[in-house]
Amino acid sequence: MKPERIKYNILNILFSVFALVFTCSFIVPDPVPFNYNSIYYPYYPFFSSQSITYAPEFSLTSDSVVIPLKRAGRLFLIEAKVDDQIGNLVFDTGANGLVLNSTYFRNHLKSGGSIANGITGPVGLVEQISIGKLEFAEITYKNIKADVTNLGHIENRRGFKILGLLGFSMMRNLEIVIDAKNNELILTRIDKTGKRVNNTNPEFKADYLQKFETTTNILFLKGKIAGKNLNFCFDTGAETNAISSDSNKNILNSLTITRRSTLKGVGSARSEVLFGRMNDFSIGERQITEMETIISNLDALSEAYETRINGILGYNFLEQGTICINFVKKQFGIRFTNKGEK
Repeated sequence: MKPERIKYNILNILFSVFALVFTCSFIVPDPVPFNYNSIYYPYYPFFSSQSITYAPEFSLTSDSVVIPLKRAGRLFLIEAKVDDQIGNLVFDTGANGLVLNSTYFRNHLKSGGSIANGITGPVGLVEQISIGKLEFAEITYKNIKADVTNLGHIENRRGFKILGLLGFSMMRNLEIVIDAKNNELILTRIDKTGKRVNNTNPEFKADYLQKFETTTNILFLKGKIAGKNLNFCFDTGAETNAISSDSNKNILNSLTITRRSTLKGVGSARSEVLFGRMNDFSIGERQITEMETIISNLDALSEAYETRINGILGYNFLEQGTICINFVKKQFGIRFTNKGEK
């Protein structure tokens, strides 16, 4: 065996071992209480050289489809079939596109290779493969590219067969409605202007609308803490919110700190973070209190996403209402529930 191949295999083995020891999804299964003393945060497979900024072609049997979301704690799962494999895809908008688990796709021809970034920095090599068919609900994709890496650590902690992660790039030409309360993802056909194709489907009625800018498939929202405008990454894979540790003193002082926790990523790196609650967060004119958050260094993610990130809005934000996202209109909308609002 060539020395280069031996070195490559050793790196893959080391990455797999670390992945099994440290989970990368910021989630906890239903039977297990949320462990505040050891926090796990999502893995962000984002690559500047391979980022998908287009929506792959798809076929949809109707104008709108309601996709049930299975729950594993604070993780959202979509039942899917990828080539001949049947399992679950994690609905993770922190991922740029389709990321598959190498456990089930190791025999596919691989090309390229990039380093993925997480909240604790670079976490390992990710390669690219071609998929003949991806199917979930009434949607079918054919002959698409996907990144592939070891996601076995998610399976080990969740007890579900995890085929991969599904990001916004796969559905950016559809209207996306996320209803966390009812565990539903609703996808609706839209035209080139972003309007629903079938006018008989009632338009989404939002309490608040916000225009967003993006050059990728990652969604960034504007929010305020202590009157300061901040840039948040919207991430359905994050178990709780996050605030950058280098934020303005007034922002940090507005948080209620309850404990220290250990933050672990997919690699060997770990860091100590503060855990607490947001007391003065607002989006538009709506103030939302008592959302959980951690305070952590977000420089690695800012570098990975190539934009300055002040915070992350995850599961706790999803609980606040039903969310509608339209990439054609570049519009985010939310219809609030009564929980946690003023």
